[in-house]
Formats: sequence, structure tokens, C-alpha cells
Amino acid sequence: MKRALILAVFVTTLWIPAVMAQNGKIEADLLRSFTKLEYWDHQQRKGLDGASDSLEAANDVFETKLKGYAINIPSTIAEPFTALKKAHLDIFTSTDGLFRIYSWETWMGGTMRDFSNLMQYKTGQKTNAILYTTTQDVYIPFYSNLYTFKNGAKTYYLGVYNGIYSTKDVSTGIKLFTIENGRLNDNVKLIKTQSGLRNKISYNYDFFSVVDIAVELRPTITFDAATNTIKLPLVNNKGKITDKFILYKFNGNYFERVKS
Repeated sequence: MKRALILAVFVTTLWIPAVMAQNGKIEADLLRSFTKLEYWDHQQRKGLDGASDSLEAANDVFETKLKGYAINIPSTIAEPFTALKKAHLDIFTSTDGLFRIYSWETWMGGTMRDFSNLMQYKTGQKTNAILYTTTQDVYIPFYSNLYTFKNGAKTYYLGVYNGIYSTKDVSTGIKLFTIENGRLNDNVKLIKTQSGLRNKISYNYDFFSVVDIAVELRPTITFDAATNTIKLPLVNNKGKITDKFILYKFNGNYFERVKS
């Protein structure tokens, strides 16, 4: 029994550095691909012939690599990926460690900015991933925060997302996800509005109404886990964000608007 215990400790000791080394190689590989996006963006801004095609190809390579690692290497869902974050790949992980959002700019848009997101989730010992990319018909925003909300045995994830449609026209919203039956449900409807139950809510506003406010101080959507309340800034009829808020509180079945 003692020999078996010693052997188990020895094997674990060997395995941990191996995983760390593997994940270090994964991040280095992803970083090489990811930095090419910004490189080719600079080249297309300088008017280099063929740079736009190279940028599109670089996006394809990065997306394929990230999705492949996310699915095939389960440990990546807990990897900090510090260097990738410094290179502006935004990564948000749920508090239970079962759901993660990777969000980045593709640099393939104009004043309407294009983004891609990879949603990685864990079921049992396996991980899976879904890639969302902007197309001519579908606009994909970027994510800037992620909250975890438990209701009994169910866990929901609230992602704060942002759209940039021009230098002036922007939006912020919050969208719900849950993992059920081994799959990611990105259309769970728990927000009661005048038009019925919705999966997400958002507001459009004039970016110039907040441009002079430090990013960390700008009014935005937040979720208070202590009171199970979504808090959205109120936008006036001129598209300017005010210092007032709209509140949606969870009543045991869904989020509904309450007096602020």
C-alpha cells in the first residue's frame, strides 16, 4: 500500500511539469498566430498588396488552432494564458471553472469593428468549444465581462458584450448561457421584457457621451450576485448615457424589471 502511494505521488509529480510544459508550448504557438493578426492589419493599413488576404488567412489559422486546443486539451480551460492576455486576447472564466469566453478583434472591419469569440465549456473530463465569427449577415460583438449565477442546481453564465458599429454608434448588452445535457445552451431565456422572455438585453448609445470618462469608470452593465440583480445604465432620447439605472431582479423564475 505504501509503495503504491509513493508510486502515485511520483507519477503525479512527473505529470504536473509535463502538463505545464505542454500548456506553455500551446500558449507560445497561439501567441505566434495571434500576433500575426495585428501584423497583417498594420500591413493592410500601409496599403501592402495582398495584406487583407493574408489577414483573413491568419484569422483562419488562429481560430482553428484555438478551437483545436480548446477541444482536445481540457486543461486549457484553466490555463491563465498571461502572454495572450497581454497581447489583447480577452479571456473570461466562470467562477466554477466550467465555462470560458475568448474574445478578440479580427481587424477585418472598418469603422464597424469585427470580432470573434470562442466559447469553451467543460462536461465531465471533456471540454468542447463553439466559435462565433462575424459574417455579412451576422454581427458578432466582443465580451468584456462574465458573471456566474446559481439558481438551485442550475448554473447560468451572464456575459457582458459590446458592439462597435461606427466611431459614434455603440452598444452594450448582457447574454445568458448554461450548460445542459452535455451541450452549451446559448439561447436560455430568463429575462422578462414587454415583448416576452429574452436571452439577452442591450442598449445603444453615443460613444462620445462617455469618451472623456476613464474606461474603468464608465457606466456599464453589471450583475450583483448578492441581490441577483442586473443593472443597466439608462440612456436618454439623445443616445447619451445618464447617471440613472434600470434594474432587473431574479424572482426565482426569471429576471424582471423592478423600481430602482
